[in-house]
Amino acid sequence: MSLVYTVFVPHPPLLVPEVGRGEERKCQASLDAYYEIARRLVQAEVETVILVSPHAPLTKDGITLATDDAIHGDFVQFGAGQVSLSFASDTKIIAQFLENLSGVVTVRGVIDHGAFVPLYFLQKAGWNGKVVLMGMPLEQPEEYGRRMGQILDKLPGRYALVASGDLSHRLKEDGPYGFDSAGPEFDQFVLKTLQRDPKKITDIPIDLIEKAGECGYRSLRLALAAKEGAPEVLSYEGPFGVGYLVADLYHSSPLPQWARRCLRVYLQKDDPSLLELSELSSSEFGVRRGCFVTLKQGGHLRGCIGTTEPWQENLALEIQHNALAAGTQDPRFPPVQTDELDTLSFTVDVLDELEKIAGPEELDPWRYGVVVRQRGRSGLLLPHLEGVDTVSDQISIAKQKAGIPVGDPVELWRFEVKRHYE
Repeated sequence: MSLVYTVFVPHPPLLVPEVGRGEERKCQASLDAYYEIARRLVQAEVETVILVSPHAPLTKDGITLATDDAIHGDFVQFGAGQVSLSFASDTKIIAQFLENLSGVVTVRGVIDHGAFVPLYFLQKAGWNGKVVLMGMPLEQPEEYGRRMGQILDKLPGRYALVASGDLSHRLKEDGPYGFDSAGPEFDQFVLKTLQRDPKKITDIPIDLIEKAGECGYRSLRLALAAKEGAPEVLSYEGPFGVGYLVADLYHSSPLPQWARRCLRVYLQKDDPSLLELSELSSSEFGVRRGCFVTLKQGGHLRGCIGTTEPWQENLALEIQHNALAAGTQDPRFPPVQTDELDTLSFTVDVLDELEKIAGPEELDPWRYGVVVRQRGRSGLLLPHLEGVDTVSDQISIAKQKAGIPVGDPVELWRFEVKRHYE
């Protein structure tokens, strides 16, 4: 299959009940989110977890990789020697990384606490697959993330990338490094960036990073680069002066996979109406919703067609209709050819109902899409688009698409979407 999940999780040992002895309840939001993330990975039938830890042995210019057939660890140093873990290593993935990643330094397979905590919660959720244990790269985390994503996407199997790291250690005077205003500033930057534009995660000033005293920034950057997604922050808190973030960064969805399948069948001159719908999840595909199917090639738009309201009897048919239109009827582009399909990426935006609003102050280009209407003309712009940072930009572009002069008054409608990635 490919890389189907990427997540970012904290690693305070006290989250493990045998270590926390009740103190873990002061981090209840993190605990609840950890259990939820672990449940999602189990539900996604992940076979191998690639775990990137900032507390594994690190190397200045490359990345470390545990190459033993199995990895082992316990929590003796944290007063809980009865808690131990052992997992088989995925030797096939290790061999691929050794062959295709530069600057790899091999190390012994000892589970450090940055890896132990997430693996503990995965095991508690019933997961018992294989593990690849890596050290966090100190340089070029995006390059390592991209290469790892490319390698995994060419292999059979279902893989998850778990990036371990804590945010600032300087949130409180009684925290491990005391208080510095850079601490909360850094953490809020990370949170805002994840929820708005993850590509700007590297925009934070270097001196702010150093003053914040973090240990997960590079792990997070690596995970974000491995696969584009729509990050969801499940929890953030800092009760002990350290920022604990649990985030679902990317997960594979069957909706764009279905869009690709429909377009492929059509381009191969088969009848897409003959595709079997019974295998599709009724909970995801059985609803009636408008949707947009977007095709990109090398990061650039290759086609996008959608419906603001449902025209088909279910979402599966809505996606099918719009996938064919995006690939063959978008007037801005020539029709997609069969030999292009493997170079394209597919996303599906599922729309909530339109809501009429009084004015621009009720818009947010990262949360809401907009529809402008004037005397039978209308234009739509999806939310969360790169380069569209302000409400005025959003409205202006929507007006241009509708052929409405920029200065003319319009009715405004907003909507929320859920974006699905392959």
